[in-house]
Amino acid sequence: MTHSAPADTQPSQKLDLFTKLAYGAGDMSGGITANLQAWSLLIFLTNVAGLNPALAGQVLLIGKVWDAINDPVVGMLSDRTRSRWGRRYPWIFLSAVPFGLSFFLMWWV
Repeated sequence: MTHSAPADTQPSQKLDLFTKLAYGAGDMSGGITANLQAWSLLIFLTNVAGLNPALAGQVLLIGKVWDAINDPVVGMLSDRTRSRWGRRYPWIFLSAVPFGLSFFLMWWV
């Protein structure tokens, strides 16, 4: 058995620093809100909102269970979306306002 030489492949182009930062900044809003929620929501619910710790934990559990059910459904819907803006952009634009509003309401006591 002989191994053939790989087809002509072009070397991958290295990304400049600006492009790398732009890719990283694209998820900054989601990352900041997710980390803020993970770090302080349970403390907020018990100390500020006055919830029983068991109930506060159940609130977070319900959110995680909902994510486990909802994320594959939304992924399937976005994979099947056909628009002139692509598959993901309509979902990103349409979810921006509800995402911001729900983040605000999450901390409103």
